[in-house]
Amino acid sequence: MEKRTIIYLVFLCLAAIVMAGCTSPGSTSTTTVATPTPQIIYVTVLVTPTVADESPAVTPDVTAAPASEAVTMDEAFLDYINANQIFEVMTGLETASPGSYSIDTGYNSEPKKEAITLTTLIYKAPPPGSEKMKAYRSAMMDALAMMDGSTAGFSRYRDAMQKVILAKNEALFEMHALGSSSVDAVHLSGSGNDVRWYNTTETGLITFTMLHTGDRNFAITLKDKNEKYISLLANEVGDYSGKKSVRLTSGEYYLEITADGDWTIGITSG
Repeated sequence: MEKRTIIYLVFLCLAAIVMAGCTSPGSTSTTTVATPTPQIIYVTVLVTPTVADESPAVTPDVTAAPASEAVTMDEAFLDYINANQIFEVMTGLETASPGSYSIDTGYNSEPKKEAITLTTLIYKAPPPGSEKMKAYRSAMMDALAMMDGSTAGFSRYRDAMQKVILAKNEALFEMHALGSSSVDAVHLSGSGNDVRWYNTTETGLITFTMLHTGDRNFAITLKDKNEKYISLLANEVGDYSGKKSVRLTSGEYYLEITADGDWTIGITSG
């Protein structure tokens, strides 16, 4: 009986322990978290409309220098060149000789000094206005830079002077076409064989300045309107630059030109 009682008490104790573990005060209850309901939020954005400028775009005017202004500048430049006889002195330098070499002065130092003087004068000249006259100025500066007093320098200078004459004739031709009153001359240019008429209203000495770049014969024959022979102005082979003066009476004349390359002819009084 006692043994059963003990077993029974042990069983009750175990049952009590088990029940105590399942219902202890420290047990945590399960909390249910509610899922939030999605909400739609309306946002109002105020947009200020941009009004397009319907007025036409204005392009600033780029005004080129009037032709008359360029002519005036060219006339001032040319007057300065003529007053200082720069072109005439440059032409004279073509016939100078290098001379004999000196350890003190090199070759002929005088033409080199003259070239430096002419370069300084051109620097002081009023600026030309047209591109043609600017090219003429540049050609003169380039030619003078070649004159270093040596034999090779003289050769390079003579070659450069052909470009000077060409640039001068083109510049004067443009001035004449624009009606410059200071250019009392006729300037012709072309390539290959040609016939050009020339009219003079005065009696006197007329100078023809000619330039040719080519390989074959270059000849210019001057005749009057009745086909009467007046003068053979040039008759050379290859590149040529030179001038010839002829005394003419007022009237019409023409030039028979034989050439295989480009040429220019400047006709001036005196």
